[in-house]
Amino acid sequence: MKNQKKIDGRSIRQKTIYDKSQLKLIDSAIKLLQNPDIDHKNINVSMIAKNAGTSVATAYNHFPNNMVDVYGAIFNSAFQGTEKKLVKFFESVEDPKLRINKFVELQAEAIINLGAAARYAFFNINEIVSSGNWISNEPFDVLLNLCKDYTKNNESIDAATLALNTIRNFNGCLFMWMRYNSDSSFWSKFTDEWFLSETSLALEQGLVVQKTSQ
Repeated sequence: MKNQKKIDGRSIRQKTIYDKSQLKLIDSAIKLLQNPDIDHKNINVSMIAKNAGTSVATAYNHFPNNMVDVYGAIFNSAFQGTEKKLVKFFESVEDPKLRINKFVELQAEAIINLGAAARYAFFNINEIVSSGNWISNEPFDVLLNLCKDYTKNNESIDAATLALNTIRNFNGCLFMWMRYNSDSSFWSKFTDEWFLSETSLALEQGLVVQKTSQ
């Protein structure tokens, strides 16, 4: 029994070291991707390891499939942070509509905080999903469950349709934000402030669409 406890203790310590190492590498990757002086196409696992102060072997242990693993890890880490904030918010707020709006707000804020790292990662979304690196707790499923709670007292609203319309509105804003270009007369409009403001309307617009189609 004592030996088992020792083994378990070592396993926990090893996992803690592994998790800390991964977070350090993720932070390194985000900072490199956010650096306007570095061409994101030149960023690789070796560069991320050097910037993080870890060995290349360690970095490849975390990201064996190169940048697709890095992008997936960035998204997963950001969403885990969003979930923690959401759980804390839920402790004091029970209104389903407020919960949905908070979820949307936290998602938008997480994306804004990632900045260029989110832009480059989203442009590789198909590779991330096909490689199995997409967020383990699918954001759409979280939104759908929140919409189901909302429709318990709003039976005329279909939860799946509401979730789909809300995420569609959010993703439409996301696409515009991803194309932001300060040198463009058109794309320069889609700033972080614009993105946060427009995505805050995602639920209301989703409700309007559903009500008008009934």
